[in-house]
Amino acid sequence: MLSQRFWGCFLPGSILAGTGSAAAIGQLAQLAGTKPDVVHVYASIGDQLSVAALDTVRQAAATPLVTLEPWNPHGHDQSGFALSNVTAGQHDAALHRWAGQLAAWKRPVLLRFAQEMNGSWYPWSVAVNGNSAADYRTAWQRMYAIISNAAPNVSFVWAPNAITEGTTDFTNCFPGHEFVDYLGLDGYNWGTIPGHQWQSADKLFSHSIATLGRLAPDLPILVTEVGCAEGNQPGHKAQWIQDFFKVIRANDRVSGFVWFQMDKERDWRFNSSPSSTTAFREGLAQWERR
Repeated sequence: MLSQRFWGCFLPGSILAGTGSAAAIGQLAQLAGTKPDVVHVYASIGDQLSVAALDTVRQAAATPLVTLEPWNPHGHDQSGFALSNVTAGQHDAALHRWAGQLAAWKRPVLLRFAQEMNGSWYPWSVAVNGNSAADYRTAWQRMYAIISNAAPNVSFVWAPNAITEGTTDFTNCFPGHEFVDYLGLDGYNWGTIPGHQWQSADKLFSHSIATLGRLAPDLPILVTEVGCAEGNQPGHKAQWIQDFFKVIRANDRVSGFVWFQMDKERDWRFNSSPSSTTAFREGLAQWERR
């Protein structure tokens, strides 16, 4: 496991492609005032492990967090990725391939599988594709059995979405203490747009962090995705970032966080304005001193 009190980032495109990623990590470290301990990489179950990307992360003295998603992100029909098909062994060949590739890399890897299952936007989500919470637990356990048996260098991160608009309770999806190394949690403040409202960091995270803590009292908690949109007034995002650091500092169970450093649906980057950059640098410095 990682040491206590770490932070990480997701950077778009360049990391998975392995092109320009070393420079991107270095630039981020300059913005943040300190280098990331974790760098996040996404992959679909049909992909090959990007050894070049993991090597670059390792060369930056960071640990890769690989999110392995059981779907075809370019396909329209996702019925083949119903969780019952994972449990029935229809994706065992891909899981065994991932297990072998991760084992061959040998170095420590955090592996997050089928995240945000309590939402409604993925083919593995509960209530999508006929999935149930029990289906999720058994699919996770099958994945865990295959990969953990072959790749002892892998630590497993189970990550629901924070309870917010469009999500449901995640406790019934917890696969069990013996199948998880880190409790993850994703949460974004989308700002005031149709379908969303501005949410304080406390409202977004504190209840869900407490719920995770009760699920497995001895497992560390990692905020695996976090970002904040710009507010309606200057300084709103900077204040939100300050409050986010207060929330995680106040929860001793939280060991780390991974900032989603991308202008995507919203501009989630911590450096989207000078004031938000300053707030992040100051908050991170306090976090690392804790």
